[in-house]
Amino acid sequence: MSLSWWNGRTVQAGEVRISPDDSGFLFGDGLFETLRVDDGRALDVEAHLDRLLAGLRRVEIDLPEDRRALEQAISEVAAAAPRPVARLRLTVTRGTRLISTAPYEPPAIPAVVTACLLPRFRLDSASPLAGLKSLCYQVNRLALRAAESQGAWEALLLNEHGRIVEGSRSNLAVVLGDRVLTPPLSDGCLPGTVRRRLLEMGAIEERSLSPGDLAAAGEVLLMNSLIGVLPVSRLDGRELPAGPTAERLRRLWAARLPPRA
Repeated sequence: MSLSWWNGRTVQAGEVRISPDDSGFLFGDGLFETLRVDDGRALDVEAHLDRLLAGLRRVEIDLPEDRRALEQAISEVAAAAPRPVARLRLTVTRGTRLISTAPYEPPAIPAVVTACLLPRFRLDSASPLAGLKSLCYQVNRLALRAAESQGAWEALLLNEHGRIVEGSRSNLAVVLGDRVLTPPLSDGCLPGTVRRRLLEMGAIEERSLSPGDLAAAGEVLLMNSLIGVLPVSRLDGRELPAGPTAERLRRLWAARLPPRA
């Protein structure tokens, strides 16, 4: 059985208990991070903890553990995770800290990855939760279910100004000419860890994007810590030609990752 880290101690996964008055369970009052684990090693722990700790400061949740304790806990749980690839989730509420894992099967590369734009699911760029990996995730989950009901793998979302923000579970980039563009944080997107690494390298750049930009894009790319960089092959029924950008960015991102925890 996989191990979990629960409120400061390592336990068998089946021993974890969430209190019925936990504010995360009752109100979505908390944040989470999802990390990829390859053969017992978690990827890009530094970037995920940077984002988590910055987010916890914004929502005023204090942790009894320091960063080093979290790093150690992630390493210990990852070492016992399912092989070869697992998904590790670090959840923090105002009453609970939990690290758990589950098996994960990445999409095959190459794959037919479909996406659809769902304008009725809007993200508020001025929300106090904008840019946070919040447990208040229902808009994203509803959008993903709607996309899956149409046979799509991902839903693409707009903000209140009609600008492209992100996917329901991924960041987005588009290739326009010789530029690879991703929406800026000011439009309400999550500061994803893959996005962060590619921005640091100058491999992508920020610019607000419209649905027209999406329609004109030569390539559309999805990014998150589990898939790396994945090309969209069909968008709203339109076939997108296979291009070289996704593979190039995937290799750059993998090379840029710091030593694994």
